[in-house]
Amino acid sequence: MTTINTTADQSAPKKAKISQFRRLLWHVNRTDLGWAVKAGLTALQLPARAKRVALLKQLPTKPEWTEASRKLAEDGYVDVSALVDRSLAEAVASFADGKVKRLNELVGQQKERHKSFWVSLLDEDLVNGSFATDHPFVRYALQPAALRIIGDFMHDLPQLSDVVLTLSQPTPNQALSFSQLWHLDHDDKRVCKLFIYLTDVQDTADGPFTFIPAGPSKAFRNSLKSHMSDAQVFAKTGPEVVKEMIAPRLSSFIVNTARCLHMGSRIQSDHSRLLYTATYIQQPRIFPEPPARFRAVGALTELERTVMRL
Repeated sequence: MTTINTTADQSAPKKAKISQFRRLLWHVNRTDLGWAVKAGLTALQLPARAKRVALLKQLPTKPEWTEASRKLAEDGYVDVSALVDRSLAEAVASFADGKVKRLNELVGQQKERHKSFWVSLLDEDLVNGSFATDHPFVRYALQPAALRIIGDFMHDLPQLSDVVLTLSQPTPNQALSFSQLWHLDHDDKRVCKLFIYLTDVQDTADGPFTFIPAGPSKAFRNSLKSHMSDAQVFAKTGPEVVKEMIAPRLSSFIVNTARCLHMGSRIQSDHSRLLYTATYIQQPRIFPEPPARFRAVGALTELERTVMRL
């Protein structure tokens, strides 16, 4: 017992330092100073970046993908429903439907419970915190259209950071919290999320992904506030700039969530929203790299291994 306690005491200052370092990075990354950090890290890894760019150029290209990338760069978002692989989207939807049928069972298995308004349905698919690379959610994220559109925007082969499946449900009599409030994502300086609606989102009651395009969102880019209320946001910009993604099942869209202020999951009674999300960042990551999120299953190309850091 004495040895264990002593070890814990010795490691505490180190953990505190790591925590303080990450918190410092968190603050820096929320401001334009983060771009200087990003540039410095990239300069230290120029050969690795050159390799990623070469791999990106190996992907096929289409005029409509190029236009989608341009819109993503200009507006911060783009609808890619007509550009992505429909069969892969159907595979994702079929897999997700199977999860929803076991909802009550999976609710009890959730590892993260701080967001009462949604249920994460993929925890049982993780082995030591990682997804198999043949998982349908991973395959959707690796399709050439997504990688090329996001890669051309980033001028670099993107890194797939995570895939999630969430069911948003109403939480009557509870105050809005976390991602129901307006925020920017600060996983890194460039963060793109690829979404698929797996249920129809017909109106505001379904809790659509709601955002402010890149231009009007500039007013919030150096804010140190994590989450903001409607009143705080509309004090800087009018509600007329807000866009709601009202769209049918299997609609897919990409948003630069580090640049577009956004919120969602404001579900009203008797409604729900099932959503697939894949998150991509631009290497090298500003924050220390987390544990591996993917594990190799079957044959993988060099490009796929690079995207998933395998």
